[in-house]
Amino acid sequence: MSEQLFLERGYEDTMVSDIVKQAEVAQGTFYYYFKSKEAVLDEITDKYISIIVESMETISKDENLNALEKLVKIFEFSLSFRNDTIGIMQQVTTEKNISMQRKFEQKIPFETVGPLAHIFKEGVEEKIFTTPYPEDAAKAFNGIVSMVLQGIDTDNDSDEIKMRFMVIFEFMERILGAESGAISNAFSKKVL
Repeated sequence: MSEQLFLERGYEDTMVSDIVKQAEVAQGTFYYYFKSKEAVLDEITDKYISIIVESMETISKDENLNALEKLVKIFEFSLSFRNDTIGIMQQVTTEKNISMQRKFEQKIPFETVGPLAHIFKEGVEEKIFTTPYPEDAAKAFNGIVSMVLQGIDTDNDSDEIKMRFMVIFEFMERILGAESGAISNAFSKKVL
């Protein structure tokens, strides 16, 4: 219920009184379970971040895929997650929900470093990547994705999205020490 109110009204414009009214509970009951409205926001963002991290961990541990295939799977998942959760993801990026957006931006890069670093280490062992710093490469990956995709939404035309992904792939190939075109070609065959 709180999530829907945040989406409809925006986090800043939703009051605890709105939440308790919608939930048909007393305000004291709300404060028994939540310290503040921000605690509710944390729980909502944590729910979506858990889905993302669990999916990335599952992909990173898939023994039937090599590191490059896992990386492509991560991109596929990211695209499908965005489409499957279009309501929340579109609303998170609106100006009225800047608090939700900041929560995602702060938590996702930190939480996803582990699965990405696992994939990058595996890629080094498989001689697909040559980076001596897989964990730092995972941090760089998150930063690059965030910067390059900043401001893009599902209304952008697909050529713009494809171009931005190609930029990400080129940066990542360099950071990971992958053969030029390795990531972009694998992704293009599978997704684009």
